[in-house]
Amino acid sequence: MSDRETQRHSSIPPRQAPASAPTPGPSRSPGTADTAGPETQWQAMEREDGLYTVAQIAQQLGFGGGPNSMARQLTGKGRILVVKRGEQFLYPGFQFDWGSERVLPTVKDVVRMGRQAGWADERIALWFYTSNRCLSHKRPVDVRANEEELIALAGEEFGQ
Repeated sequence: MSDRETQRHSSIPPRQAPASAPTPGPSRSPGTADTAGPETQWQAMEREDGLYTVAQIAQQLGFGGGPNSMARQLTGKGRILVVKRGEQFLYPGFQFDWGSERVLPTVKDVVRMGRQAGWADERIALWFYTSNRCLSHKRPVDVRANEEELIALAGEEFGQ
């Protein structure tokens, strides 16, 4: 049984950053993040949904222990993206439902599919911020609430 089946969600609440995270600036219009390349996509990801340290995520999701313990709790099942930016490992905020304090099940499924296709976490994260003609030039991150559409698109994109 997939995580999507065991943890259904009907909608994604408004994006909320962890209390300890800086407040994001004005957001970019959906579908425009990839016009200038990957660095612009990273900037859109950070501005719109945040890139968080393990301590910030663990605090928001209620994990305890030291940084290594928190990281193991987050990444232990391999269903969460962690990207290297500079010298830090960061967790993209788009994969969390802050209101329910959990990882979005649909995102877990997409991460699994991308990894099975041999994609690195950074590439999967950027895929979420790339406008897609199959979505009328919206980005996958913009349609996270539509499980069927996102999973079908990921299946096509990742060859599954």
